[in-house]
Amino acid sequence: YRLDAMDVYSNILYVQEDAISLSQLAHVAVHVDKYRPETSCIIGNYYSLKQQRAKAIQAFQRALAMDRTYVSAWTLMGHEYVEWKQTAHAMEAYRRAVQVAPRDYRAWYGLGQTYELLSMYLYALYY
Repeated sequence: YRLDAMDVYSNILYVQEDAISLSQLAHVAVHVDKYRPETSCIIGNYYSLKQQRAKAIQAFQRALAMDRTYVSAWTLMGHEYVEWKQTAHAMEAYRRAVQVAPRDYRAWYGLGQTYELLSMYLYALYY
């Protein structure tokens, strides 16, 4: 089994709101290698889908403890903080993602969305 790009697949399952398949994927990932950042990211997506924000953030932090350059974990953690209305933490997570991968649009979009929530429209337009 391989876990490469399985975090991307878990994002697809999250968007489709397929909790059963996401749960199965998380179990398989833990069985294959529970010490990979992809595994923690998959678990974080599952908790996010279940509206368990604290556990999702904890899973993304675990992924980042294994790999500080893991852009998906920074970005997804930013999304969780936005859902929790903790905009300062969200912007920090998105900025870290942008530092790691300046060409990844997801973190830029997250920054713009966060500034829009704060009614800072000129900053939102920039991002």
